[in-house]
Amino acid sequence: MELITQAEYARRRGVAKSAVAKAVAEKRISLIDGKIDPAVADIQWARNTRARADAGRPADEVQTSAPRSGPASQPAAPAGEPVRNDGGGQADYNFDRARRERYEADLAQIKLLEQQGELVRVVEVRAEIAKRIGQVRTNLLQIPARLAPLLANEADQAKCHAMLDAELRTVLTNLSQGDRGIS
Repeated sequence: MELITQAEYARRRGVAKSAVAKAVAEKRISLIDGKIDPAVADIQWARNTRARADAGRPADEVQTSAPRSGPASQPAAPAGEPVRNDGGGQADYNFDRARRERYEADLAQIKLLEQQGELVRVVEVRAEIAKRIGQVRTNLLQIPARLAPLLANEADQAKCHAMLDAELRTVLTNLSQGDRGIS
């Protein structure tokens, strides 16, 4: 077992000594008598440290890149969303991480509500409304065919009105009660 200093481990990993010190302080990697076992630390680092957005870029490019700022790169944050710190580097990473975690939590809540039957997809609602409207149209258009033989023999206008009114109310009652059959 080879034990090395934090500075040596930082050089091997190609990261700043402060990054290793922070990982030790946050107990993402462990020490043995104040030193690091690089084999164990590599496993702990991979398991306990999230990759930064700039992890693949060369160190000189990371240090010279300007922080994101200004209205073009920062839309207004919706309610409940973290606010960007525009400090660059770790602040941008933390902002993006918090925003992603917020969206993941929102998505999980949407999936849960959908599984519980509390949330319905817009496509399904539109399809059901179109189906219902088609049923109402069909039922209303069938009224003359159903009543024509009965009304042909009726001379009493009040009785004709009452029959039409009753038939229309039947169609509308069936609609409001969710009757899907055509009467």
